[in-house]
Amino acid sequence: SRGTTQRVSPEQIRRLRAWNSLDWALYSHFNRSFWRQAERFGLRRLRSEVAEIRRRRQVLAGKCLKGGGPVPAQAIPDGNLRPFQPPGGGKILGFALKEGLEGEERELCGRLAMPELPYKDLLERRQFGPKNGTAG
Repeated sequence: SRGTTQRVSPEQIRRLRAWNSLDWALYSHFNRSFWRQAERFGLRRLRSEVAEIRRRRQVLAGKCLKGGGPVPAQAIPDGNLRPFQPPGGGKILGFALKEGLEGEERELCGRLAMPELPYKDLLERRQFGPKNGTAG
């Protein structure tokens, strides 16, 4: 999550659209494919399952997260949970765990709050083993 938004000029918008035209084509294709599958699945059923996932996420956020939601990286005491901050970019928000979590609860909450780069590394280690060429 990014903490702020930046103004983009019309010229920047034109250049971004040109640079991202293939991304847009892929997005459009998969968006159409998603909605076809969603209709086969049933839109009412999909909305119901999305609502259940959101409810469960809220319960876990209340159980695991200090403040219940995203916070600026500098407010996260555990350095392993601080998201990468790209130089010159917007500030990426992350999640701080509640104090007092222990054992399996801390492990679960830590995985849920883990930033994308360490999480990607974790998934690679689990999928390919510890000697897959990634750092860590």
